[in-house]
Amino acid sequence: MSDEQRLLLLVEDDAAFAKTLSRSFERRGYTVVHAPDRDSMQALLQQVHPTHAVVDLKLSGKESGLSCVSDLHAFDASMLIVVLTGFASINTAVEAIKLGASQYLAKPSNTDDIEAAFN
Repeated sequence: MSDEQRLLLLVEDDAAFAKTLSRSFERRGYTVVHAPDRDSMQALLQQVHPTHAVVDLKLSGKESGLSCVSDLHAFDASMLIVVLTGFASINTAVEAIKLGASQYLAKPSNTDDIEAAFN
């Protein structure tokens, strides 16, 4: 897979975690774009077409990453989407997969875990 085919969208409201994860994926040959919330994600989707996405389940406020998963799947059903959460539950895992996520991982997850989930 060429670098052009590995555009990762990171939807994460924790700026420090997003920066660390972005750098780690960039070292692995991904181009990474970051959105801290759903509105920012929607704006980015007007400019880029990600092949991969990592979405935090619980975004700032009452915003759920599940709505982002649904939007991303509607945007491109072939996009590989991994949901990360510090609040894992069977119900949200099932819902995330139904909405189009490829995998659901509990935090702390590292780049190896996430990349393995893409495969």
